[in-house]
Amino acid sequence: MKVYVDEDGDKRLVGRADVPENCGPVLEVPVFGPAAPSIVEVFTVGTVTHLLEGGGAPVVERAVLAAQGQLVSLLPGWASLAS
Repeated sequence: MKVYVDEDGDKRLVGRADVPENCGPVLEVPVFGPAAPSIVEVFTVGTVTHLLEGGGAPVVERAVLAAQGQLVSLLPGWASLAS
């Protein structure tokens, strides 16, 4: 699933993670592994809408929506965009 960071209402694509499409609206990722499940980073899973150049119907995709400063590297299978 693609991962976006919300920057003042604008969503910037930063990478992708191994998050199943059928997960719920909240994704809890253990910070210190499974031994301490009460310490988690909470991510929102929502939708991002893209308007195509030249018109046409908007494209909507499910994605992880991280807040500024969230550690997206904690997401399972995290891969940042190549720079």
